Amino acid sequence: MKTENSRLRLLKVLEILKAESDKEHPVSATELIEKLKKYDIEVERKAIYKDMEALQDAGFDVVKTGTPKRGYYIADGGFELPEISLLIDAVQSAGFIPKAKSRQLVEKLQGLVSVHQAGELKNRICIENRSKSGNEEIYKNIELLNTAITKQLKVKIKYMRNQLDGTKLVSTSKDMVINPYALLWEADHYYLIGNNQKYENLTHLRVDRIAEVTLTKEKCRHFSEVSDYAQRFDTADYSRKVFNMFGGEKCRIDLECDVKLLQQITDKFSDGIFIRHSNNEDTFRFSTEALISDGLVGWLMQFGGDIKVLSPETLKQKVIENAERLAKVYKG
Repeated sequence: MKTENSRLRLLKVLEILKAESDKEHPVSATELIEKLKKYDIEVERKAIYKDMEALQDAGFDVVKTGTPKRGYYIADGGFELPEISLLIDAVQSAGFIPKAKSRQLVEKLQGLVSVHQAGELKNRICIENRSKSGNEEIYKNIELLNTAITKQLKVKIKYMRNQLDGTKLVSTSKDMVINPYALLWEADHYYLIGNNQKYENLTHLRVDRIAEVTLTKEKCRHFSEVSDYAQRFDTADYSRKVFNMFGGEKCRIDLECDVKLLQQITDKFSDGIFIRHSNNEDTFRFSTEALISDGLVGWLMQFGGDIKVLSPETLKQKVIENAERLAKVYKG
């Protein structure tokens, strides 16, 4: 019985240190003795010292300190406060995660730091006023889609879209059989990249609009048959070429940009561009590969006259047509 009590005490001491201690808030032996009384565990100070040695022998990084007060804390190399803060911000800003799921995730993330550090994060948490998906099946769907990608199996899904019926917004669904290749977080949405078996190209489907995912036993079509990737589907490369998740024909594009956009251009395209000088010292030219799509046109137009399409001619005409259409709207 004494051995069992010692084991229980050691587990509770470990729980207290993990939950309530950090570098700025060490827990003293006296405090541990008082906290253990809540669990009907009576202990002497010497036993606490032995517990600390036992935890260290077991591999836990229990640190004894004298500042800001005498006590112990665990420095186990887990998540630090700034890391948890970044993860919480990501969860909060992810529109595809429903509010209830967001709250649960944030609570779990807070549990990875001490109660004192979690308290510091409370003022940063603001979920209620954010635009969030209402698809409560998203966790289950992501798990099934990941399984399908790993096992290279086709999936049957329903894809939800909104349509207008007069002035009423109604939800419609379409049955699809998809060859899944990757999941990609882009522009605040989570996408399934795959191939609709009816077509010969790639498609991008928002995961928060996917419902009733069913794994089939049929092996999926290899992505090399519908893309330029032979050995590995390169999501980083593909996301750089696709704008706002619109598909289209891939080709080389040449643009002339104002020098003030250099940082934005390099941030967007990383090292996948070839920069060269232009005749004007206030501009530069660059070339890259991208999919010609409405998404690309929209991205170009947001910069107004600071980006000029040099080629291809098809892309140049798309920008001109969109600009003319926009001008007509405002000219009435």
